[in-house]
Amino acid sequence: MNGVRQTWLVAAREIRERGRSRAFVASLLLMLLAVAAAIALPALVDTGPGTKDVGLTGAAPAGLTAAVQAHGDAVDTTIRIHHYDSRTEGEAAVREGDIDVLVVDARQLEWRKRADEQLKAVVTGAIQLVAVRDRAEAAGMDPDELLAVVEPVPVANVELGQVEGRSPDDETAAFLMTMVLFFSISTYGAMVLSGVVEEKSSRTVEVLLARMPARNLLAGKIAGIGMLGLVQIALTAIVALVAASLADSFDVPAVRGSVIAWAVVWFVLGYALFATVYGTLGSLASRTEDASSVTGPVSIILVLAFMVSFAAIGSAHTTWAQLVAWFPITAPLAMPNRIAMGAATWWDPVFAALLTVTTIAGLVFLGGRVYTRAILHTGATLSLGEAWRGAPGSSHADITVTTVSTEPEEVPVMQSTKRAARTQLGLIVIAIVIGAVVLALTGDFVIGVGVGAGVFALARQAIKASGRKDDQNGAANEPDPEPAHR
Repeated sequence: MNGVRQTWLVAAREIRERGRSRAFVASLLLMLLAVAAAIALPALVDTGPGTKDVGLTGAAPAGLTAAVQAHGDAVDTTIRIHHYDSRTEGEAAVREGDIDVLVVDARQLEWRKRADEQLKAVVTGAIQLVAVRDRAEAAGMDPDELLAVVEPVPVANVELGQVEGRSPDDETAAFLMTMVLFFSISTYGAMVLSGVVEEKSSRTVEVLLARMPARNLLAGKIAGIGMLGLVQIALTAIVALVAASLADSFDVPAVRGSVIAWAVVWFVLGYALFATVYGTLGSLASRTEDASSVTGPVSIILVLAFMVSFAAIGSAHTTWAQLVAWFPITAPLAMPNRIAMGAATWWDPVFAALLTVTTIAGLVFLGGRVYTRAILHTGATLSLGEAWRGAPGSSHADITVTTVSTEPEEVPVMQSTKRAARTQLGLIVIAIVIGAVVLALTGDFVIGVGVGAGVFALARQAIKASGRKDDQNGAANEPDPEPAHR
């Protein structure tokens, strides 16, 4: 059996096992529901103009009712007029919330709390229009001719954006792609990490290595989880587009087909790069808690790469942004932005992709050696130097187990690994839900995403700190071993 066949078998196994797991299916359904809710919720919540109730009392001009309703129609707001015989009745209706504003003698507006600026402009404009007509008639002038003279000149609004030649829609598309790529690469890279530790702790890897080289095993695991990630991203994008078309809650940014194609390419490259690193470092540890500490620097580097790539959106034409888009670590996040902003020439992404592919090949070679020598090691966490030189007991000749071990002491480690993976997915879903709620309440996408990302980061750090504390308490409460009898 050749290496490609072995890699495909491992990839198919990853897709089959993880795709059928209840944790993955539940997290996928929750993510799809959260995305649909984030798009549909603003349309369900009455955050737009909608319908407003206006009360009239006292001396009101004859044409005020029609003028207020006409001004409301101009801003897509339905105005319902309520007439009150006395000011006291009208003020009571305002306090009880039956009407939004009370117009007294066409000279004063009374509100329950803070004034609604849009409704205030609608009512005030109608009052001014009726007053001009009445004064024109009193002066013997033709009201229609006077209104034609004082009619406002329409003024167009043009959104320039931060970069010349690109609209705010392009910037929004670049921002969305950066967020999706960042969360996807970090999430599926972490899945590779947990999968490596799970197979190592359950000693399943010993059976697999008896039939194939370690490099093929690692490559198959990365490929299988990556394909599963692409399917999940595609389903999420389809649900988002369908929800946006049905709810009509916001305009979907127009994105060129070439930009989407390059985004898929850079997801594959970025995932392959960081997943190789996660898988290699995961082989150094025997527990999920230890693996998290080993991969901590990589997570920090990924966050820094995201921040730098995000900052480059508004400076896509600068030299430093071009260098960031070429650098293999930041290229998967920065280059799609550069393409979306129209700052990349035809050879820019090709050159950056060649550099990234070369880096991935080097990581596969170096990581394969570390993975091969560390994956069979049990006990304390290895350092990179120890794994590179060859850890004791990590040779293929040392493999004596041909069946999966089911010793009782391995079960807690497997359960801990699975529990950590479910916790990771749960945190992502919770962060998306919280971000969606904030988006619905504030109407600001950036604030919603920022709050969701902050909740995810804080919760993840809190869980890690709690896990380390539990490990320390467990070690402190463990009884000392009995002294050996001479």
